[in-house]
Amino acid sequence: MNCNARNHSRRTAGFSLLEIVIALAVIAMIVGVVAVRSGGVMNKGKATRVIQLVDTLKKGAAQYHTDTNQMPWEHMNGSAANRKLSGTQTIAGWQGPYIESPLTSGMHPASGTLHMYNTSVVNGNTGFDTDSDGTLDVTDSCCTLWLDNMTQQDAQAVDNAFDKGLSGNWYDGGRVKWNSTTRQCWVLVYW
Repeated sequence: MNCNARNHSRRTAGFSLLEIVIALAVIAMIVGVVAVRSGGVMNKGKATRVIQLVDTLKKGAAQYHTDTNQMPWEHMNGSAANRKLSGTQTIAGWQGPYIESPLTSGMHPASGTLHMYNTSVVNGNTGFDTDSDGTLDVTDSCCTLWLDNMTQQDAQAVDNAFDKGLSGNWYDGGRVKWNSTTRQCWVLVYW
């Protein structure tokens, strides 16, 4: 057998270093694309939790308002007196509880603090421009969900669910407001 034939068969049986590098680069690109896409799914999942919470609070607040003719509030980890929707109350007409469980940090996308207030004027918020025309439409009695430590991505995903298609800046018009400096988010739940 010819030596050149043996050397030739050895070279074609394995992979060259260049081929291995190219294969690793392709795998790295695929992993990168999957990681970016799954990050988007995580953000959507976080926003979905807030959207579901707002829907639950809205139903509870509407029923509470119908029964008592007052706007409720619900403070995370508060005493029963500060949990108008989940804690037992003695107010005339109260027929709750109106939500299944009290608010907890686990309901927050970043496990931060969240409270529902019975006013729009809370922690720096002065009201809501629900139609994004430059005029505050809701400036006092309403139910506002306040969340601290909200990322822009999470707040914007929540805004897209409630305010998609409104003109103006996403972060200060409609039912969702977000402050980039304090990372606070306010969601108009019921009014």
